[in-house]
Amino acid sequence: MQHERPGASRIDVGVGPGLADADSGQWDRLIGPDNFYNSHAWLHALELAHGDTSVITATSGGTLLGALPVWPGENATSGLFHLPSLFPALDTEWSPDYLWLGARRSVYNELICTRNEARPRILKALLEEALRAARDRGRAGIVMPYLAGDDARELACAHPRARVLLHDADASIDIPVGGFSEHLTHMSRRDRHLRRAELRTCERSGTIIKWMPLSGDAMQAAADLVTQNRARHGGTADIGWMRRSLTAQRISGVLRRAIGCFGIRDGRPVAVTICYAHHDRLFARYYGFDYRATQPAGEYFVLSYCAPIDYAATCGFRRYRLAVSAQQLKVRRGASLAPLAAVVLPAHGTACGGEEAAAYNAATARHWREVCQGRPHAMGPEWDVWESGHTHTN
Repeated sequence: MQHERPGASRIDVGVGPGLADADSGQWDRLIGPDNFYNSHAWLHALELAHGDTSVITATSGGTLLGALPVWPGENATSGLFHLPSLFPALDTEWSPDYLWLGARRSVYNELICTRNEARPRILKALLEEALRAARDRGRAGIVMPYLAGDDARELACAHPRARVLLHDADASIDIPVGGFSEHLTHMSRRDRHLRRAELRTCERSGTIIKWMPLSGDAMQAAADLVTQNRARHGGTADIGWMRRSLTAQRISGVLRRAIGCFGIRDGRPVAVTICYAHHDRLFARYYGFDYRATQPAGEYFVLSYCAPIDYAATCGFRRYRLAVSAQQLKVRRGASLAPLAAVVLPAHGTACGGEEAAAYNAATARHWREVCQGRPHAMGPEWDVWESGHTHTN
């Protein structure tokens, strides 16, 4: 599909079967430091592990200008990728047949698009092509969830029927030069006391921290530990799933960016947090524990918060990315929250009225303010526009 405007370069937009035809260098030039889960190597690993998914691209003269990854979603399963679960308080009947945009099972997305005067036109062309693809496949519409708040409002402006709906919060910690000890100084006295108690509990168990690349025995141990944790929290108990994922990451090259923060007790790994480096960010992705043979002694808190903050400070990372879920626990450990929203565009009509969406967003923002009560550091000024109810974009 060609999009032309007098005096402007032609934009060619189309749907491809996957990343095979996308130049990794051009792709990653459009990926910012916080958008790791839309990087070429990460998306390629997802394709290798779970099968090809479509990619909508916008190009001009052979240069990639923007892209939208597409995947089927998990529309029939309650959870992170289920529309009624994302918007529980919104009085809307959701079809289970939406087409999902963004990286597969990613809980953080940013727009993959050049930043120049052509950006609004590129986003409009991409969104129209995504809607056309949904109609061609008999889907009820398109949804792009877990979008950074500003990006979500920007994308919603690209179509008059699109609605932007606030639905989650992304947690991260800015890394102080002094590591975890300096990080503690920014907490309340009560929070500092509790965090030090967690460290002492772990130390008394005899667990020591060891950082290791994910290769050989370390990769196999990590796969087993993460699978045990996934099974404990309702995920698959099949270790093959995690082995396929890590093997695919090795083939795509993204595993070279991974590092395992292992908890070693009695000479063997009993816990792990797997992190990935991208620009000056450190991303926590997986946690695992040997529940079959070991009693936890605070390893989760030490391996997921204390040790990575020290590691990040030592290695020069500026931000530690913690994603969604258990936000109150993360805020108590010094994390701040940023708004995440979805852009919803049905094939016909609208998901809700514009004023209804704005009121819903304001109520959702107030909910997150309550979650962070007593810890004002946790919510920055980027939440103000959501609380104000001024998010009616169309």
